[in-house]
Amino acid sequence: MLFTYIWGVGFIFGLLLIAPFLWMYYAIKFLLGNRIANGYSQTFTRVWGRLVVLTTGSKVKVIGLENIAKAERTCFISNHQSLFDIPLLLGWLDRQTGFIAKKELKKIPILSGWITAIHSAFIDRSNSRSAIESIKFGVEAIKSGYALAIFPEGTRSKDGHIADFKAGSLKLATNSNAVIQPVTIIGTRNIYEAQKRIRKSDLTLIIHKPIYPNDDIYKDKSMLLHNLKLTISMNDINLL
Repeated sequence: MLFTYIWGVGFIFGLLLIAPFLWMYYAIKFLLGNRIANGYSQTFTRVWGRLVVLTTGSKVKVIGLENIAKAERTCFISNHQSLFDIPLLLGWLDRQTGFIAKKELKKIPILSGWITAIHSAFIDRSNSRSAIESIKFGVEAIKSGYALAIFPEGTRSKDGHIADFKAGSLKLATNSNAVIQPVTIIGTRNIYEAQKRIRKSDLTLIIHKPIYPNDDIYKDKSMLLHNLKLTISMNDINLL
């Protein structure tokens, strides 16, 4: 438990340290334009994501990195085990990725600034009108060439097994006509959620083959949702 407190204090202190890097991002964006600013933010968020995960003592194995589509419009669809899922994806996906982030994260200074900088959208699931606007924002971001990730379960799994995917969870991808990139996360819940304390874990990030808008299954939303759950869950083998 002592390590959990030490790690937590270090995380908070780290947020204070990254403030100047956020200011630098906006300075670069103002002086040199979006392209260079986006390259800077991609490098920074990759380093940050890796530090957050690796400082827990965890090890990461990535499978299928070559499967990441080269398409401009991409939507990553992933299972959701832990608070550490986002740092894992930021650190090890070979592409800068924003998120449909819960509204509570908007209240965290500095961190919320970085979430905005990588073209994420904050969502209030208790407010249907707000949720629709967030999805619209995400769709426009993808159309502009920014990859986004969504967790179609809608919340973190309590036991590691994948819950049913929400019916409207694919709108971000289908409304933007984006390539769908299925991703499986294994082991992140063992870092904290399993025992409510920080401990090291062996993590695996599996990037499956993409589904393209011209694929037949893309046109059948119910079959697409079912296929994605099967692909990502891998029958829940070793997801605990």
